[in-house]
Amino acid sequence: IKTLKMDVEIPEIVQDRAEDAFDRIRAMHKGQGGERERYGKDTEVRADGRRERQEDRTERNSEGERVGRKRGSDRKPGLFLKRAAVVLTAVTFACAGITAAASYFRWSRSMEEGMQVTEEQKIQLEEEHAVAFAMQECTKQGVSIIAEQSITDHYFSHIVFRIEGASLPDGAEPAFERINISVDGTDDFNWTAGFYDGLIVGQDGRPAYADGTPIDFESDERIEKFVRDDGSMEYAITLSCHDKGGFIDKNIHVELVNLGTVAKAEYLDTLVEDTWSFDWNLQGKDSTEIYTLQASLGDTGATVTRAELSPISIYVEYDFPMKEVTEEGINQDGEVFTARTFAEPPMLAGVKLKDGALYPYLMEGGSMGYEEDDLGTYTVTLSTNRVIDVEQVESLLFIKSWPDGRGAFTEENLYLVPIG
Repeated sequence: IKTLKMDVEIPEIVQDRAEDAFDRIRAMHKGQGGERERYGKDTEVRADGRRERQEDRTERNSEGERVGRKRGSDRKPGLFLKRAAVVLTAVTFACAGITAAASYFRWSRSMEEGMQVTEEQKIQLEEEHAVAFAMQECTKQGVSIIAEQSITDHYFSHIVFRIEGASLPDGAEPAFERINISVDGTDDFNWTAGFYDGLIVGQDGRPAYADGTPIDFESDERIEKFVRDDGSMEYAITLSCHDKGGFIDKNIHVELVNLGTVAKAEYLDTLVEDTWSFDWNLQGKDSTEIYTLQASLGDTGATVTRAELSPISIYVEYDFPMKEVTEEGINQDGEVFTARTFAEPPMLAGVKLKDGALYPYLMEGGSMGYEEDDLGTYTVTLSTNRVIDVEQVESLLFIKSWPDGRGAFTEENLYLVPIG
C-alpha cells in the first residue's frame, strides 16, 4: 500500500495501456449491469479510443518531445488503488462464467480491421499469447513511432507500428525510404511492409473498405485512407520464414529510415530525415493444428498428405514428384517460343468453414516449392489475409479452374479437401 501511494514516475505508454484496459473492462462491466455513477463523472466511458485520452494526458518540453507525468500529485489520493481493485473485480466477475464481448487491450486498426478480427478471436489470441503488445516508442523531430502490436506463429509475424506527429501532403502515399530488420542478429527471412490504407480483401476477393462502405468499381476508383481522423498512421510489416519457429521468443531489431512519400513504387520525397530504432523480444504462440491426409486432387497427380493450420497461416505438403514440362509463348516481336519449366500442383486458395462459408481468396504471401533433398514433396507456406478460427475449418480449398470474367470462385472451381 505504501508503494502504491508513493509519487512514482509511470512511463506514459504503460499508463495508457492501464487506462485502456480499465476502460474496456469497465465498459464490459457496465454491459453486465454495473453502475457507471460509482466511478464519478470524470470516468465516463469513451468511444473515441486511447489516442484522444493520450493527448489529454501528454505534456511536451520546449523541444516538442513528450515527457512523463508523475501520478499522484494531480489525482485524488487512492484513486489508482481503487481503480486497480475495480479492474480485478471485473476480471474475476468475467471469469466466473460471464461471456465477455470486449478484448482486454486496444488493438491496432490495421490488425483489427485489416485482418477482420472478431472480439471473440481477440480474446482467444490474447489468452493464448499469440498476440503481443510491445508498446515501445521512439520520437525523432516531433514524430513518434510506436512498435504497437504483433501476432506471431511458427512461420509468420505481423508487426504494426503507429506513427504520430507526421504531416502527410494531401493525396500522397507515405513510405519509409529504407527498412533494416534482423532477428537474433540475422536476416535469413523474407518480409513485406506498407502503410495501412483502410482497404481489405473482401470475401469475393475484391478490394473493399474496412468500414463496410462499398467501392464504386464502375468508376474504377478507390480511396486509400492512410491518415486516421486523429492524425496518426499505421505501418505493417510481415516477416516470413521457411523453417519452423523462426520468430517466437526471438530478439528483433527494426530501423525505419527517413519518412517520405512514394508513387508508382518509386520513393519520391523525404518529409522527415531520421532513423527510428526498436529492439524487443518478439512474443508469439505455436497454436498450430496438424492434420495427416491422403487426398488426391482430381487427375492432377497431386496428393495432399499433410496440413498445418494456425489462426494466421496454412502449411501444406503434396506428394507431387518434380516433372519438367514445355510451354509455348509469344515474345514481344510476335514470335512463338518454347520454354522449359516445372509442373506445379493445384494452388492452395483458402478454407471452407463448418457453417458453409467459403473463403477462396484467403491466402497471401509466403513460399512454395521443393526441398533440395526431396524432389517428390512439394510444400506451400502461406499467410492468411484474415484471422481464422481453426476449429471451425471444415475443408481446405485448392484451385481446379478459374471463374469466367470477374465472377467469384464457387465450389465447382475448387477441390475440397476435408480435414475434420
